[in-house]
Amino acid sequence: MKSEVKENKVDFSLIRYSQCWEDTEVLLESLDIKEKDVCFGILSAGDNVFSMLAENPEKVVALDISFPQIALAKLKREIFKNFDYEEMLEFMGVKNSSERIGMYDKIREKLDKDVRDYWDLNRKAIETGVIHIGKFEKFFKIFREKILPLIHNKKRVEGLFEKKSKQEREEYYNKHWNNFRWKLMFKLFLSKSIVGKFGRDKEFFRYAEKDISEEMNKRSKYALCELDSYENPYIHYIMMGNYRLDCLPYFLRRENFENIKKNLHKLEIVQNSVEEYLDGVDFKINKFNLSDIFEYMSLENYRNLMKKIYDNADNNAILAYWNLIVERNSAKLNYTENEMKENIENKKNNIGKNFQRMEEFDKRLHKKDKTFFYTDFVVEKVIKYGNN
Repeated sequence: MKSEVKENKVDFSLIRYSQCWEDTEVLLESLDIKEKDVCFGILSAGDNVFSMLAENPEKVVALDISFPQIALAKLKREIFKNFDYEEMLEFMGVKNSSERIGMYDKIREKLDKDVRDYWDLNRKAIETGVIHIGKFEKFFKIFREKILPLIHNKKRVEGLFEKKSKQEREEYYNKHWNNFRWKLMFKLFLSKSIVGKFGRDKEFFRYAEKDISEEMNKRSKYALCELDSYENPYIHYIMMGNYRLDCLPYFLRRENFENIKKNLHKLEIVQNSVEEYLDGVDFKINKFNLSDIFEYMSLENYRNLMKKIYDNADNNAILAYWNLIVERNSAKLNYTENEMKENIENKKNNIGKNFQRMEEFDKRLHKKDKTFFYTDFVVEKVIKYGNN
């Protein structure tokens, strides 16, 4: 099966994400990984597949089309393998350090040659700290350094991260935060054209069904009022440019470091599309972390890939994925009456019955999703042999 993302000529020549912008804790709760589980994950920056290792599965296959993303994850893997916790934080860019190039030189020979060659040409990025170097992270830097100061002063931004009750958060948002300039920012800076140019690839909006600026406005209000910014590492990074040491993403926390480190041998990193990889799989997968890959696909290609996932999934396998501005879930898998009239074969290809959405569960998880951008979080169970 061909990859639509490849054919749409998305630019894979750069590190698009140097961090994973999906809430790891929501993901792990949805997948409920057990020791015998064979897991599949979209690699991206590697953070969430490293976090899956902390749950001690049998195996994690992590896949990405982009070589720079592969190179980033393999570099992070060697840092976990060869340094202690504090050194890992320094290298990543959480803590200040002038030793990153020296640390890289200690492990560069352990990297695959193509990965080593890539980083030898990108030493400046290593000096910066690798969690800060993605296109998406640079987009946040533009926002933080150029746009946010036009909206709020430093004291007001810092006030966002003071401990507050839900009522106090709502009052702060309504009285101090949600001014005219904040509202205008969504229309100008978070338009599809600007985000496509400076953040995501414009091809990722090909099937957009919603206005991204409107959705981000709604979702940011939810995050700043309903969720506690003091305990939200993702909002802290966006607004402040780094993490607090007492409020880190899952894979950077001290309590998860050793579990990740001891399970790194279970991680297989593959450069390929999901479609092409699943064509050659000869084992069944129990847990799927699918990120937001369906966002970039036509409805027809979404249906075709879900058929392939079903074929490669074990009975009762769990799928977890996010929707940003394109609606994808198992209710979309069945063909409409008109589609079946147009092509009788479509009736045979209805596969919605093969997936059971765990809607009450995933709605509850979505309510506490700290990455907050996404309009929906979907958790589905694969149904084989007529079970429930």
